[in-house]
Parts: sequence; C-alpha cells; structure tokens
Amino acid sequence: MFVHDTILLTIIALFTIIFHFIDYFDWHREQTIKLDECNYRDYRFMILRCSLAERKCGGVADRLKSLPFFIAAAASSKRIFLIRWERPTKLEEFLLPNEINWSVPDWMYGKFNSFKDSPDAYYITAAHKIASGIKKYKDVLIIEGLMQDFYGGSNYYYKWDCEMDGNKQFNETYYKQYNDMAGWHSYDVIFRDLFFSLFEPSLPVAKLVQEKMKSADLVSDRFSTSQYRAFYGIENKKQSKEESELITKTTNALNCASKIQPGDPIFFASDSNIAVLSARKMAEDNNNRQIVTFSNEQEALHLDKKDQWKSGNIADFFPTFVDLLIMAEAKCMALGVGGFGRFANMISRDPTCVIRHDSERKGKIEYCKWYDNGE
Repeated sequence: MFVHDTILLTIIALFTIIFHFIDYFDWHREQTIKLDECNYRDYRFMILRCSLAERKCGGVADRLKSLPFFIAAAASSKRIFLIRWERPTKLEEFLLPNEINWSVPDWMYGKFNSFKDSPDAYYITAAHKIASGIKKYKDVLIIEGLMQDFYGGSNYYYKWDCEMDGNKQFNETYYKQYNDMAGWHSYDVIFRDLFFSLFEPSLPVAKLVQEKMKSADLVSDRFSTSQYRAFYGIENKKQSKEESELITKTTNALNCASKIQPGDPIFFASDSNIAVLSARKMAEDNNNRQIVTFSNEQEALHLDKKDQWKSGNIADFFPTFVDLLIMAEAKCMALGVGGFGRFANMISRDPTCVIRHDSERKGKIEYCKWYDNGE
C-alpha cells in the first residue's frame, strides 16, 4: 500500500470516529439540558469515578486514559457520561467541561450516600466487567467505573466502534492478534481531538499555561519536550535515588529531545528538583540551544499520593496540569517511564514524533548525544 493511501485511510478512520462522538455529544447535550433533581430517574448514567472510597485512583493518565472507552460505553448503552472526582478534589478545579457538560450536578452529589449499597448503582473496576455490566445492568440508574488498564480498555472500544459503525466489520483475526492492544491505534489517532473537545483548562491553570509559555517564548508546534519521571513507583522512597543517576538520566532525556527536534527549544519537566537544576545547568553550558524549565517551590505532586500533600492547598496540583498542557503543545517528545509522559504524548500534536530516553526495559532506551542547532 502506498504511503498516501495509508494516510488517507487514517484520515477516513479519524472522521468516522469523530462522527460517532459528535452524534453522542449532540444526544448528551439534549439530555443534560432537560436533566434536573426531579426527573433524574428517567435517565441512565455512566460515571468515571475517583471517590474518597477508593484506595487508589492513580495519576492523571490512569484516571483519564480510558476516556474513549467510557464514552463509547455510554454511547452504546444510551447513558449520560459524567466524571466524579473527590480526590484530591473535583476535576473541575483543573479542567472544565468544553463541548459537553460532564460535571456531576451539585444536587446529585448529595444523593450518592443513598446510592451506596442500593440496587440503583453499581461500581465496577475492570474493563471486561464494565463492558458486560452495561448489558447486564441496563436498567440500573448509575454505573460508576474506574480502570487501571495499561491500554485504557481500547480492545472493547474497538468492538463498540465496529458495532456502531455500519461500514466497519469486526476483524476476529486482528482482535486475537492484538488482544488488549486492539483499538490502541484509534486512541492515538483520536485522543487529542477528544480530550480538547471534553476539556478546557480552568481559569487559574489556563493563566499559568499562558504566562509560562509567553515568558519562555514557547510557540505551539515549535518546541520539543522531555519529561523525566524520576520517582516512578518510589514516591515515598525518593532518597533511594542517587544524585548521579538523576543527573545522568536528565542529561540523556535532554540529549534525546535535542535529537528528535533539532534546533528548536526544549521544555523539560520532572518530578525531581535535582533533575530540574541539572537541566538548568545544561542550559547554561549550551546557551546556543534553549532549554526551558519553570521554577516551583516544591517537587511535582502525584494526584494519588496523599501523604505528600501537606498544605491542603489545591493550587499545589496546578503544576501537574500546567506541565501536561504545555507538553501537549510540543511537536515531538522524549519519553521516559510512567504514564504521565505517555498521556501527554497521546494528547500532543503528533504522538508519532517520539523517542524513548528511559524505560523499565533497558533494550528500549535510546542513548543520545547533544545536538546543537541540528548539527
């Protein structure tokens, strides 16, 4: 197949998927406009949840990577899609509804205690159980779900996409071959459009993004980004990381970012202050290539690590979303371990423009030298 044929098929697939969502978004708007405290039992709901009852919800990627799955589940079962976060606070503190109103109404929050342990609501925590649950519990008022799924339930998304599109035929051979990854390519294709159709940054987050990009002269699509997750899985054991390792991995992360998008500025983000300081030292030593870091009084907070959060100030989590949204405006990305960087890559302008500077599997790591203005 010629390259332009492949691109054409990808574009056709993208528009087909988008039309599915447009149809559902139109229906969603019609339902939520009429919804109120008196008539809510006339509707059915699919809620992406992170409540105070959960032991673990994960970070931004873990919580939001399954968005296509949940919306497809809601569309296929004619349910109103909503998002309910309680930890560390409502999602609306960071991201606001855009084209559809996915916010749980204030009056509904007061009813969740009565839903608990009642036949009105089921809470389901795995993709296959949610997929079967929307059929098994089709008359149940509320189905709430949360997934810790590496591929975000994309295999079920693939099934629903084939069911809802009369022009698509389910490919059993493809499905068996790729199993959990079936549909993941569709996620890469649609995720940016879907994410920014659902969300816009809250006012304080939007202001910070604009101020920081302006202060560093960062222009969308004209810079690369590198994210180094230094404390992946060891947020409570940061002292176990040697400073020399943090500096070495920061250097390689920036070298790879300089390679993948030669000549353009590099935005560097990390959960380690030592890594950020190391990046600034590299910027001083390589003043013919701009490396951008932003000053924070503390290391980035993980949404699900309650013991790191001492102040109780919601603004402590703003840098996480600011980093995410700035990285999403880069053209290319040097990717490390953890889901946060991968999620930023998913919502970026070109998720195929990526290089792996760090990995849990050594064979996947690329070791890079520094590129000065493309040389």
